[in-house]
Amino acid sequence: MYWSLGFALFIATVVVWLYSSLRAEIGSIVEMLKRGIDAKETREHEQITDVVTGNEQLGDDLDSRIRKQVYQDCPRYGIQDAYTIAELARSYERENSRGRIRLLRRVYRQGVRLPYELALKAVTDSDSSVREWMAREAQDLDYSERQYLPVQAEQASTILGPSGEPLTYTDTVTHLHSDRNLIERLKQDSDPFVRAALYENHHLFSKFGMSALGGDGIGVFRECAPLERLAMMRNKELSLEFVKRILDPQDTTLFLENEERATLAKACLVNPQVIHNGRLSREMFPAGADGWGNYTIRKDSEAIWELAAKWPEDSGVQGLAFKYVQTEDSVKSGVFQRCQNVYLRRFILESCLPEDEGTLKLGRGDSDPTARYIAFSRTRSMKRQEIEDAILREKDGEEKWVIDGLLENPWIGTIARELQKAVDDGQNQSLPADGASFYEAD
Repeated sequence: MYWSLGFALFIATVVVWLYSSLRAEIGSIVEMLKRGIDAKETREHEQITDVVTGNEQLGDDLDSRIRKQVYQDCPRYGIQDAYTIAELARSYERENSRGRIRLLRRVYRQGVRLPYELALKAVTDSDSSVREWMAREAQDLDYSERQYLPVQAEQASTILGPSGEPLTYTDTVTHLHSDRNLIERLKQDSDPFVRAALYENHHLFSKFGMSALGGDGIGVFRECAPLERLAMMRNKELSLEFVKRILDPQDTTLFLENEERATLAKACLVNPQVIHNGRLSREMFPAGADGWGNYTIRKDSEAIWELAAKWPEDSGVQGLAFKYVQTEDSVKSGVFQRCQNVYLRRFILESCLPEDEGTLKLGRGDSDPTARYIAFSRTRSMKRQEIEDAILREKDGEEKWVIDGLLENPWIGTIARELQKAVDDGQNQSLPADGASFYEAD
């Protein structure tokens, strides 16, 4: 009996222990589930908060950007009245020549026009360096204030407007202040260099009728002094059509002697407009969707090369054109084949890009070792047999350094060095029958 009672107590104790353990485990599991759910809800809330914050930040950035566009401060000299003009004049008088140029540049950087009083002081300054800066950099010096007079009734146009009303036009121009055209003052400056610098000013180039190369433009060129013509060749707005006239030895419209034409030709070949057009011609679509623009850009660069090739080899014109003006590979290869001067052929090869495969192939077979070296160093791809033949040929030649152009080539130099090692070791290592036979950059 006592044994049965003890066993029952034992069983009860075990049941109570199991119940307590199970209850504690269940409580722990429930607590973990609660924490997991809370954590998930917290993360979702944080993500929503982050999205909202990000959207708010993006909205703030856009709002700030728009506000910056709207909230623009008016430049101090945007309103030119007696006070600001007097302030500029006094500041100008206190400065030396360098300080005066800095002041003029600072006003222009505000995007405003110089007041006439200050511009007049600058173009009549006793220091020629200030007048020179104005001639080359000033943006608008015509203060004569044009006015177009109304036409007389009998001169009215018979062209009808959109609503059927007759349109009138006028070609009669008058000036309120005919003596305020400061360009004319600079044209009559006592310093010939100041007068010449005026023709390099691309802001004022249209004033001389040169931009579109009309008859007036050619007339202005004819009237210019030699120094002024040289300055004109440096103008960034120089027309490419005008450049082609200068480069054409058979041109008779400009009335130039051969010596002066050669000097002008060399000057215009380094003009920023000419250099930029040549580099654009190497792009796939230099003028974007403008098909005619793409065509004319390439034709202009081709014309410059072809015209330069007509000049005597000792004139210096060919070298400048071939070295600094870019054009297509087909043009370079054609000129290269006709060129008899070894130094000019080197210039052509030095202007080659890796994609100028036709010209570089001609260069690799040139009789001049320096030309071959340049071509080997620029070539992007060569056949295996050509690499082997070049190594064997140059190894037995007198100018063994020529092959260094191939060995140092960043695209095929590795395989060239391996083949050279095989040749030096007297081995004849050939690639498998199914191996590559053409090496180029990845």
